[in-house]
Amino acid sequence: MVTEPSLTDDDRAQLVLVGSVAIAFIVISLVVVFNTVLFTNNLAASGSVEEVEDASTFQQQVERETPELVRHVENGTGSNDELVGNVDENVTGAYSELLAESYADTSPKYADVRFNRSSTVNGTRVVQEDGGEFRNDTNATSWSPITSSDPRNISHFEANVSTSGLTDVGSLNYTIVLRGQGAEDPVEIQIASDGSTLLLNQAQGSDVNICSMSGDYVRVNVTNGSLPNGCTFNSTNVLTGPYSMEFQNADRVSGNYSFVVNGTGYDSRPDYNVRNGDDPYANVIILKAGVDLTFESRTVTYESNQTVTVREGPQ
Repeated sequence: MVTEPSLTDDDRAQLVLVGSVAIAFIVISLVVVFNTVLFTNNLAASGSVEEVEDASTFQQQVERETPELVRHVENGTGSNDELVGNVDENVTGAYSELLAESYADTSPKYADVRFNRSSTVNGTRVVQEDGGEFRNDTNATSWSPITSSDPRNISHFEANVSTSGLTDVGSLNYTIVLRGQGAEDPVEIQIASDGSTLLLNQAQGSDVNICSMSGDYVRVNVTNGSLPNGCTFNSTNVLTGPYSMEFQNADRVSGNYSFVVNGTGYDSRPDYNVRNGDDPYANVIILKAGVDLTFESRTVTYESNQTVTVREGPQ
């Protein structure tokens, strides 16, 4: 008959120690669960101070890196229809996976980022960059880049105008006509030249110049109504948005221009070509990217939806 060895005092002490450690782990696990529930969507809740700071750092990192990632995807996208899907794939896929790996390498942490289409704000950038006349895609010389039936808010409207491509003062010059939704009169911005100097006034056919500036090319900031030499003129600042915009005598000006409007749908209009096509073309862009964030550690769970500004633009 085999006799079981009797427990020594040291053996009994080891069993008591193992039991105590097991109970301690159970208690800690309960505390983790309790703190996790409390901390959801609240960075100020209970939990390790260090891990709370990690969650805050994670959110700040996403807010800092997402705009550059979105712009990079925009530049590599060839179709407006593909843009949102491409951004979703890169944010929810590759970027989220890299973040998860980087946080898991340092300690037991889970980090996840998902692109939220419903909280994302889109816009459209209209571009002419070939240096030609400001006609539309159907070659019209008078047309409406923003129609009165579909007014939009507008930003970042700059035109780099060739002074040699302008007509003389007194003729039917190139004119931008802006209309708001209030009772204000339309704003006219007429651009002409005396040969080497850009002349700007605010009534078609007028020879009363508001601004003038010499140079082969002059950059006109239509959004804030200014020239690089500090001269200012009325523009959207005296109107109530959203706005409509008309180009008159667009064959009497040449150069480049671009502007941004809120919303989409411009690439389906006959005035514009599709993304990165012939001038002028309309590119869908992202103004604000919606992202769903999740961060989990031993004592902290953080969940939040953030709207990250990719670029300033009309809302």
